[in-house]
Amino acid sequence: MAAMAQSLRTRASFLFSRQRGIPLFSISGIRIVAHYSWFAIAAIIVWALTVGWFPNVLPNRPLLHYVTLGIITAFFFFASVLIHELMHSIVAVRCGIPVKRIVLFLFGGVAEILSEPPDPKTELKVALAGPAASAIIAAGCWTAVAIMGNTPGRPGLQLALVYLAVANTVLLGFNLLPGMPLDGGRVLRALVWNATGDLRRATRVASIAGQAIAGLMVLVGVAIGLLGSNIWAGLWIILIALFLRQAADASYRQLLMREALQGVRLASVMTPDAVTVPPDITLSELIEDYVLRYHFTSYPVVSEGRPIGLITIKSVKRVPREKWGITLVGETTIPITSGTSLSPDDDIPTALSRMSAAEQSRLPVIDTSGRLVGIVSRRDIIAYLQIRSDLSAGSTRSS
Repeated sequence: MAAMAQSLRTRASFLFSRQRGIPLFSISGIRIVAHYSWFAIAAIIVWALTVGWFPNVLPNRPLLHYVTLGIITAFFFFASVLIHELMHSIVAVRCGIPVKRIVLFLFGGVAEILSEPPDPKTELKVALAGPAASAIIAAGCWTAVAIMGNTPGRPGLQLALVYLAVANTVLLGFNLLPGMPLDGGRVLRALVWNATGDLRRATRVASIAGQAIAGLMVLVGVAIGLLGSNIWAGLWIILIALFLRQAADASYRQLLMREALQGVRLASVMTPDAVTVPPDITLSELIEDYVLRYHFTSYPVVSEGRPIGLITIKSVKRVPREKWGITLVGETTIPITSGTSLSPDDDIPTALSRMSAAEQSRLPVIDTSGRLVGIVSRRDIIAYLQIRSDLSAGSTRSS
């Protein structure tokens, strides 16, 4: 249980770190966010195309020509990555699985799917959606290259299509490797799950396969770096391998944590006496009388004994500071909905999923009559896990 508590802290920290990015746009209700590390890899790819790929395959052209081709090709490459993740997300949503957003980051992109698929068939559909998109893009680029042939006049366009065709083919092949967290690993998990009926065993098999693939990648990276004298390429492969190994192990640990916490009702975890605020005080009064006193990041807003919303530090910061003295809490309150509240009968995995979707660390707990009965936070859940861990450790020592 101590490992689970640490896993929860690590998972929360990882989610928070990925939130440090720039929202780009939304597609079909799915938000696209660029993590700060994505800008670094985007710059590296543009630089590699501009000074490496295009000058080598298309010599004796002006620098501006190479820069233009590099930027355009990199744009369509990242569009391919986005389409890959978007297809995962769209299929997941159509199968009833909520998706928070897609994050573009250093190692590509990731769709933040908020719950496990209900059955192997759904897992297989979601897992194969991304590779199918990459296969279609790769086939389209190869077809376009073949149609163009040796047509004179547009060699830059043809070479850009070659690059995109190769890149998407590699992306397809890499993602189909049979190990978590890659798409092929999820396909493997779906097949084992379907054969055994045991999600835990299937996840364990796919996780071990993912760690084995990561180990082989480390050996390949070392060989390329030392024997092939390409230190940077070898180092990059090793970094990807380390990321995959950590993600593969985390996938199994998160499933164990989810199974252990399923059925643990929030009634036994929540803080029953929640600090509430009225809707008719100003934001200045909220800061002075509540935030600086209790140090919470959000508070239930209650009117005439009934919860009507949630006021957060984020919503306060959206209001210009000079207007805090005349803006009421009720004017900036986030309304209570099924997505921003919980029931005492909900379990901990449900609470964590809903907090992630709402991007809140604390959510009100409301009973069937609409009465506020408490509030639950990530801190409450971690404290609960720590207590269970301490009790388990004490029981083991006494036995």
